[in-house]
Amino acid sequence: MIPIDELDLVEIGEIIKTHGYKGEAVVKLSIRFDKLKKTELIFLITDGNKVPFFFSYPPKAYKKSGMLVKFDNIDTDKDIEKLTGCKVLTEKKNIKKTYENEIFIPENFDVFDNEKFIGKSGTYLNIPSNPILTVYSPDNKEILIPVNDKFLKSINIEKKIIIFDLPDGLTDINK
Repeated sequence: MIPIDELDLVEIGEIIKTHGYKGEAVVKLSIRFDKLKKTELIFLITDGNKVPFFFSYPPKAYKKSGMLVKFDNIDTDKDIEKLTGCKVLTEKKNIKKTYENEIFIPENFDVFDNEKFIGKSGTYLNIPSNPILTVYSPDNKEILIPVNDKFLKSINIEKKIIIFDLPDGLTDINK
């Protein structure tokens, strides 16, 4: 058995609330639900420690960007309330690889134009020949950014950062 600290874990979301009264939880995902492979467990960060939690049954997609989970040995909404706010992690191998030409842009990452913070990532619209990322500025204005090899410099999953090199004025056009 591999020690938890040696696993290649990546944060995929956070428990945001209870669901019902039988110990189900809603996880707000930073990746699309369909990008997760089936797995028997995830890890939660509780009191600074990575703790494995096994599923009672496979997670289900929940609304637009969430998943509904039920853990073994957690049977009441009171038990789940104690876990609300915990970060959720999985092994990197449990995230499906994207197609060669497909770019995966997670939601709620910090977005920068080089070193200038421009907002938080929102919905990624994979429109053929013109994919677009919705970014929400600090004053909650919606900015549409074309996603292509010319503008997108890097995505750092661990640091939750997306860096673009955008033409001057692009972020002001569609505010």
